[in-house]
Amino acid sequence: MNHKPTRLAGTAAPAVAVLCALALAIVALLASASPASAVPDDFSGTVRATLKRADARLAAMDRRAGPRRFAYYTKGDGWHYSGPSGWAAGFHPGSLWSMYQWTGADRWRDRALQRQSWLGAEEIGPESQNLGGLFFPSYVRGYKLTGRDGLRRRSLQVSRSMAARFDPLVGAMRSRDGEEFNVIIDSLTKPRLLWWAVKAGGPARYDAIARSHALTIARDHVRPDGSTVHAAFYDPATGALKRVDKGAAYADGSTWARGQAWAVLGFPAAYSETRDPRFLEVARLVSDWWLRHVPDDMVPYWDFGAPGIPAAPRDTSAAAIAASGLIDLALLDPDEERRAAYAGAARETLASLMSPAYSSATWTPSVLLHGTYSWRMDITDRGLAYGDAFFLEALLRLRRLSPEKPPLPVVTARSVTGVPSAAIDGSLSTSWAARGPQSIDLRLEGIREVGAVRVDLIRGADRAAPLRILVSGDGRHWRLVKRSLTSGEWAGFETLDFAPRAARWVRVSCNGTTRGSLCRIAEIEVCPAL
Repeated sequence: MNHKPTRLAGTAAPAVAVLCALALAIVALLASASPASAVPDDFSGTVRATLKRADARLAAMDRRAGPRRFAYYTKGDGWHYSGPSGWAAGFHPGSLWSMYQWTGADRWRDRALQRQSWLGAEEIGPESQNLGGLFFPSYVRGYKLTGRDGLRRRSLQVSRSMAARFDPLVGAMRSRDGEEFNVIIDSLTKPRLLWWAVKAGGPARYDAIARSHALTIARDHVRPDGSTVHAAFYDPATGALKRVDKGAAYADGSTWARGQAWAVLGFPAAYSETRDPRFLEVARLVSDWWLRHVPDDMVPYWDFGAPGIPAAPRDTSAAAIAASGLIDLALLDPDEERRAAYAGAARETLASLMSPAYSSATWTPSVLLHGTYSWRMDITDRGLAYGDAFFLEALLRLRRLSPEKPPLPVVTARSVTGVPSAAIDGSLSTSWAARGPQSIDLRLEGIREVGAVRVDLIRGADRAAPLRILVSGDGRHWRLVKRSLTSGEWAGFETLDFAPRAARWVRVSCNGTTRGSLCRIAEIEVCPAL
């Protein structure tokens, strides 16, 4: 059977349409699978404490790594490292960028730039593999948080090499070199680099390549019930599918946990970029399968059919990857019940990962415990650099979800420049604009316990803003409670939370964005303790 782009563009996996009839039953199952009691009352406080611990661990990791070495997986009380060409090398600087976003501290920006410079020095060509995992969490993430054009240009060069691995007969980009053209489900991370490149000045044809690649995986890697296979092999002369293979999975017919997680992450991202309903259908399909089969604590065994369950090794990296995908789906799905179910499942997953069962609080150098790199190589029960990176990224993505508590009433707003009332008028069509270092002050109805500020940055999907949050009881004496950056990749509210403080006034200070000295904020909301 030939696999042509024209066919990919017009069809979706037949099983997807068949299972759509089960949607209502699945929604009910999802809701019952995510009990609120699994999430701690002080969830936001737990997130802050986890990120604070990560700050110390990542500083030690990066300091001890030395030049041209990248954390890979833990070995005893230290890390086993790879070189700059290792498939997971990009996740080490990716974690450093997460710390920069969370803290706004220049030291993290400088660490990330230095570490990833060794990646950027490597020669990249059409034969280069794993470019999405190497450069998206490092160079692309760095560009989003700094606006440095050198990072953008290098990322565009990399995207050109990645696109060169596309075969129109197969309708996908080759994953690994060899006689047979192979595509692994991990490569669902590749399209997001190409979609970013289109928006950053790359050729428009990258969109078609990314779309075709994701549709090919949807057709050939996703089983009718929503589970996945790891690898597919094609005839390079005709593009015909020759066989699928268990790859890293335990056996034919079983489901490798991290492979399923790549699908939970990749297909919502594809829907976000294209709004193609086929991607929404398959995103629901693979995510619903995950939630029907994941253990009660939301952390899978390394393979859903692994021998020895419940004594089989877990894989926290798969749970972290899936949590990010579930957050995306919670923001994208047009069905309100599904959005709530996916959001609840994401929070429950992250709550479990932050618990003492899975989050390191002692001598272990990683942030997460109990990851499985390779069961066959007996590299199990380890900390994994990519597990930490996706975990931290998911914790920061939580900022995009709406808090359960309503915002506090704001009486008035003041600023030296702009129209401050535009930031509290409830309309996203107006904005407060300030150039250079400026602040806007919001007065509440008396002293209130304040725990977060929600900010909707104009064009926040392509620029980040460094922000400082201060509180005051009298509007004259101020206390800094938060420094952070918006994500640079989300068009909507982002919630910056902090340890609750009693205050009557809240100040948001900005100093331009990664695109220039002008900062425009559509709306600001002040929240109680979350």
